[in-house]
Amino acid sequence: MNRIFTRLLAACLMAAGLQIAAAAPPVSDAASDELLRAATDILRKADADQVSELWDSGSSVLKSRMGKTAFVRATRKARLSMGPVTDREWSSVTRLKYQADNESGFPAGLYANVVFSTQLDSGRKASERISFARENNRWIFTGYAIAREAPDTSATQDTSAAPAKPATQPATQPATQPATQPAAPAVRQAGAAEVEAAVRAWAQAWSARDVDRYLAAYAPDFTPARGQSRFRWEEERRARITSKSSIGVTLEDLVISVDGENASARFRQNYRADTLREVSRKTLELQRSGGQWLIRRESSGG
Repeated sequence: MNRIFTRLLAACLMAAGLQIAAAAPPVSDAASDELLRAATDILRKADADQVSELWDSGSSVLKSRMGKTAFVRATRKARLSMGPVTDREWSSVTRLKYQADNESGFPAGLYANVVFSTQLDSGRKASERISFARENNRWIFTGYAIAREAPDTSATQDTSAAPAKPATQPATQPATQPATQPAAPAVRQAGAAEVEAAVRAWAQAWSARDVDRYLAAYAPDFTPARGQSRFRWEEERRARITSKSSIGVTLEDLVISVDGENASARFRQNYRADTLREVSRKTLELQRSGGQWLIRRESSGG
C-alpha cells in the first residue's frame, strides 16, 4: 500500500535546504512532555474546528508566511478530507536548531515537530504533524500537516505553513515563497530531507513495534555492535521489540550531515517501553542505496 504524504508550504525548513546547526542545547524530559501536551491541545482544537484560534495563537513564523484566511481554508479542507478520528498515539518528537545564515531566510532558532499516528473512522490511518517554534522561552504553534494513506497523489493535501520537513521527500520550491529568495542547491536539499525522513521513519517503525519495517531500515552490510552476527542481532531485536506492550521513541537535538552518498544523524533518544525509560545519545551512519538511505552503523554515547 502506498503511503502518500503531504508537502508542506512556504515555511518548510528542510525543503528549503537549511543548514543544520552543529549542536542544540540539551533539553529535559519535561520539554518533551510540554510539547506533547501542546500538540494534543492543538489537535483538540482542530477536531473542534477551532482553526481560527490556532492561527491567532500561532508563532511569528506562521503569521509571516501564511495569512489567516488561507490557513483556515487549507486546514479545514484537509481536516474534512481526513474525516472523523477514532484514536491517536504519539509516535515521535523531534527538536531541531537552525543557523542564522540559511539559504531560505527563516529565523534562526529552535523548532520542533510532534508526530501522531492516527486511526480514522474510515478504517484508514494517517499521520498528523504539529510544528512549533521556540519564541520567548515557549513552544509556539507554527503549523499543522496531515499525511494520510491514499491510492494516488491526487489525495495529497497541502495543509501547513510550518517550519517542518517533508515527511518522505523534499518539496519543490513552494509557489508562495518570495521569488527573490534564493533556492538551495538541489543535492543538499534532497539529501538532508531524505536522511531526516529515513531517521524519522525508523523511529516511527520502532514506536509502532513494526519489526519488519524497523529491520528494513538497516543496510544489508549493517555491522552490529559487540561482534554479533547479523542473524543473531535481528533475532534479539525482534524478540525485544515484540515482547513490549508499548514503545515510544522520542528524537531530540537532531543533527544531520550529508557527504555525497553518506550521511550521519546524531540525536538524543528518549526510549519508553512499558515501565522502562532510558535516555541516551545515538549516532546513525547511513548510506544511500537504491534510492534509499539505510543504516550501516549505529552507536550510543558521545
